[in-house]
Amino acid sequence: MDYHIFRKPKKLKNKTVHRWYYYFYDPITGKKIQKACSGCKNQAEAYAYVSALSPIFAEQRVTISTIAKYMFIPESDHVRRLDKLGKSLDIKTLREKRHKLDIFVEQFGDLEIQELTVPMVINFLMDDPHGGSWKNNFLTVVSNVYDEASFFGINNLVKPNFPKFTRQTVKKDVFSTEELNTLFNEALWQKLNQKMYEKQPQYDDGYIALYLMFLCAISFGLRLGEAIGIKAKQFLFDYGMFVVDGFYRYEEHERTNFNKKGSAEDQKIRVVPIPDNIAPILRNYILETNAQPDDFVFLRYGQPIRKHLAEKWFGRAVELAGIDTEGRKLTPHSLRYTYITRMRRDVAGETVRKIAGHNSMAMTDYYTRAAIPEMVEAVKPAAEAANRLFE
Repeated sequence: MDYHIFRKPKKLKNKTVHRWYYYFYDPITGKKIQKACSGCKNQAEAYAYVSALSPIFAEQRVTISTIAKYMFIPESDHVRRLDKLGKSLDIKTLREKRHKLDIFVEQFGDLEIQELTVPMVINFLMDDPHGGSWKNNFLTVVSNVYDEASFFGINNLVKPNFPKFTRQTVKKDVFSTEELNTLFNEALWQKLNQKMYEKQPQYDDGYIALYLMFLCAISFGLRLGEAIGIKAKQFLFDYGMFVVDGFYRYEEHERTNFNKKGSAEDQKIRVVPIPDNIAPILRNYILETNAQPDDFVFLRYGQPIRKHLAEKWFGRAVELAGIDTEGRKLTPHSLRYTYITRMRRDVAGETVRKIAGHNSMAMTDYYTRAAIPEMVEAVKPAAEAANRLFE
């Protein structure tokens, strides 16, 4: 029986009377709920009362949508449980997981978790254009839903073993010498700026910050986040070197003090040569903009350049340059690939490894000046090669 009747005493006006009640367990939360059998004077009437109640609680379906409703939502019970279990997730990861969860719910949310099968999920993913890594992360989120089901009264649920997809990492293409010289002709960026704002000149903030930022990306082999996060103090013009010591986190709108493969404890800082031909250009720009040591150098509307805006400008610059993109993946990260590929023509692999970002050196109090010469000496063989990047 889904409803259980019982009698308990209750004091009314200095006397004790016995009233009939019933209780049941909510199948979603597992919580015991107790209610009165209204107007029941004896056991027979109590049984008659509960027999007339709707069986809705017993028959309520717990769908995937119900289970997933508050998953990966900041401050939710689900996230608090993860924190207590030592599985804390940052806001970026929560957003990514929630996005995949929303896709999963849109497709399968009306089903009960017991109705879901491995072929259903795998066939759905096989038709999805995302890569293997994304699909495997999606399957991890699906597994998280199975873990959450027990908190909705669904016990003894067997979590299926989903097969993994092969990761298909598509490397970025590199630019040829002719393409580089065309793409980094400043006149092209002037023309692009005119095209971008010919209908809305009130939003024209110029092209120079974007142009120079990408020029730094190709000249120093930077990731896009590293280029966006450039600060004036990173340029060591007296040494002819540039220090890479952090990157801009787009979602958090903040800059780290460590590189991509590093941490606050192990920063993975590296130095790279500044090509002779662009050193005066960058020095003059920093002086003209009056950028202080800890200021961001390249700004749009007074703020660090947004990722999607940088990608938009880069894509249009490639198009305006007439560069053939058919069958090629040309993105801002292609500049880093191009830099490393070209440096390998003249520089030993170990030196390239250091300037590409695998050198670990903790530096504090602006930069540890005593450590700079040692780092510069390690990458000195790359200086001449850096001057031939566009050759």
